[in-house]
Amino acid sequence: MTQHVLVTRPQGQQHAIMALLQAAGFHASHQPTLTLSPLPLAAADRTRLLDLDQYQGVFFVSPNAVRFGVEALRDFWPQWPVDVHWLAVGDATAAALRAEGLDVISPPTGFNSEAVLELPQLQHVAGWKVLVLCGDGGRMLLTETLRARGAEVDRVALYQRDCAKDFKWPPEKLAAALVTSVESWQCLLNHSPDPEMLYVAGSARIGAAIGAAGFERIAVADSPHDEDMVACLIQHLSSP
Repeated sequence: MTQHVLVTRPQGQQHAIMALLQAAGFHASHQPTLTLSPLPLAAADRTRLLDLDQYQGVFFVSPNAVRFGVEALRDFWPQWPVDVHWLAVGDATAAALRAEGLDVISPPTGFNSEAVLELPQLQHVAGWKVLVLCGDGGRMLLTETLRARGAEVDRVALYQRDCAKDFKWPPEKLAAALVTSVESWQCLLNHSPDPEMLYVAGSARIGAAIGAAGFERIAVADSPHDEDMVACLIQHLSSP
């Protein structure tokens, strides 16, 4: 019997992983747990984007930050400034920036703030100005650590994440759900998830959040990348 898997990525970001799941023999359904929308920029944030060339480092926290960041920055910068360290959390974010013609620095493994903070380029940042482009909320580890190392760090929230109002569980019984952010899990909790289902978490932090809610069937992927999520799923479920 074909096993049924739920993909919870935001709308428009599900196509690659759905194809991977189907190629692996799974039946995949997509129900976004989050909706993303741009935030209006305050005057101070507009000034920060206008002064982009005054920053030694510009950090994009996710592919979504690239999407909304490029849209906002193009109003100020038809051509990208030079002498800026463009920083990305992982492969997907770096690939999105490279598609914009930028030379990107990203960690070879880890794909989180901890891995970024290990980069040689960020060990001696006293006197630097760093701009973090992100969504509303989110982790402060990168910002706080760089400030502790002597950098001046500004943050601009470009988009907001809201729980999808039209989320519905598929009518068929699910073998697993793929969860790629803590925020996504928090929204999923609003809909009484099945404690017997397997939850594939895109990071240890996401797995910890699922476990803290009392769920026990948790598998933690090497990263939230599509290939790693599917590999983890295959490892923890019997072959379809």
